[in-house]
Amino acid sequence: MKLIRSPYRTDFYMWHGISALFFSSYVTDVHSHNTLQIFVDLHDNFKCKIGNGKWESYKSLVIKENVMHQLDTNGSTQLLIYLDKDTHAAKKLKTKYLGQQDIFVPDVNILTGIEPDVLQQTLLEPDAQKMLNIVNRVIEILCGSQILKSDKRISKARQLLAEKHPSELSVKNIADEVCLSESRVRALFKAETGIPLYNYIIWARIRYAVNKIINGYSVNEAALEAGFTDSSHFHKMMVKMFGINPSYIFKNNKSFHILLCDTIPLKFETSVYNKYGEVENIYR
Repeated sequence: MKLIRSPYRTDFYMWHGISALFFSSYVTDVHSHNTLQIFVDLHDNFKCKIGNGKWESYKSLVIKENVMHQLDTNGSTQLLIYLDKDTHAAKKLKTKYLGQQDIFVPDVNILTGIEPDVLQQTLLEPDAQKMLNIVNRVIEILCGSQILKSDKRISKARQLLAEKHPSELSVKNIADEVCLSESRVRALFKAETGIPLYNYIIWARIRYAVNKIINGYSVNEAALEAGFTDSSHFHKMMVKMFGINPSYIFKNNKSFHILLCDTIPLKFETSVYNKYGEVENIYR
């Protein structure tokens, strides 16, 4: 089997609890993700090896989180979707299809209802909304519901988080704006997103600080204006929220774009194993 060490991959889209990209021209190392993963081939078939098993060909495949596997794109292109294991869609997929199994092979054409030209356009040119539509269609076909639906009041709360200055953000202010009690807005927010409202507020500050840095502010200036005590506090919260050092994003976003399409994206982690099945590296 020929190993190709220069993978082609599109921009990496990240929403709350979900991420996606197109991927081809590569044979990966043995690895696992902390997320449930959906593979959909756009043209032909790909190959995948689960654990110590043998290579098998698939048109589409669902893999449970933390399952060791290896992917061979097999001269084709795949849509890769990652779901946080605690999202409603991931739980539904596991209940409906996986159970105690590590993988599930769908017996339907997952690309049904997705226009080929839309797939092609999204593959060639980044478009967050088109990608989101494609991802939602895949989720609908597999488990009958979209992953990114929202209560109108929570949608308004998330809009406030995106638009208001960080200094104006608090649980009380948001509760007043959407006409809910603090306890109720916390409960609805957590039920819908799986994330505490306070964490969203912290991310709003992080996003504000990142935008300031991109526009020429020093890290410390941006951190202070966003409401952090200092640059160390900003750095600590970014690592805590995403598991990613801020310098990694600024360095790698030049060649491989990370598109944060929601107010708090999926916390994504990949473990790579050596030939003995031991964890060799963890990438966050």
